[in-house]
Amino acid sequence: MLSLAGNITSIVMDIIGNLGYQGIFILMTLESAGLPIPSEVIMPYGGFMASSSGIWHVVGVAVIGTLGTGLGSAIGYLVGAWGGKPFVDKYGKFFGVNAQKMLWAERWFCKYGEAACIYTRLLPVVRSIVNVPAGLLSMDFKKFITYSMLGAFPWCMVLAFIGYVLGENWQSIMAYSHVLTFAIVTVVVVIIAAAAVIYLLVRMGVILPETIKKYLRFIIDI
Repeated sequence: MLSLAGNITSIVMDIIGNLGYQGIFILMTLESAGLPIPSEVIMPYGGFMASSSGIWHVVGVAVIGTLGTGLGSAIGYLVGAWGGKPFVDKYGKFFGVNAQKMLWAERWFCKYGEAACIYTRLLPVVRSIVNVPAGLLSMDFKKFITYSMLGAFPWCMVLAFIGYVLGENWQSIMAYSHVLTFAIVTVVVVIIAAAAVIYLLVRMGVILPETIKKYLRFIIDI
């Protein structure tokens, strides 16, 4: 198992090292389409490359990773939408989908609705599990892609930033994947809650729009 993980890490490093941003895009596309290539390796290594190269940028790494996730999600969606259940039952395993995962995904859709596309992007292993079911259930394609990428960007950004900060020690992140997941979900929830509170305060006139521009300009300028 350790040997397999090491091989995958070496392959990821070689592809990104040779292809740069294109390598990140291709790998994240394949990961989101259902292949067992962990984003916990792809994005931190991309972040490390940003820290050691004057050409790369950590935000650029996250954006490219998010775009790759979008394309991979679209592939999974189209497999479900065009292939139908018989095709998925026969070939779904090649996209990381089996009967048990299909049932799990359908339960998520029943419980959280279309927003499930956002939540699952923040969870390792099951990140791509809703792609095919979304197509089978005829979810609006534009909403699906939008929600998928909204959920993917925080995940990609945090992983890339951690790799950027850790530098040559970027691989140590893989030993704390469960803690990392909890941390990312917590950060995203806090950001959403803070944004909602600020929005309400602006609407109520408690905070002036000029104040937001003054103190949160670093966000606006990104």
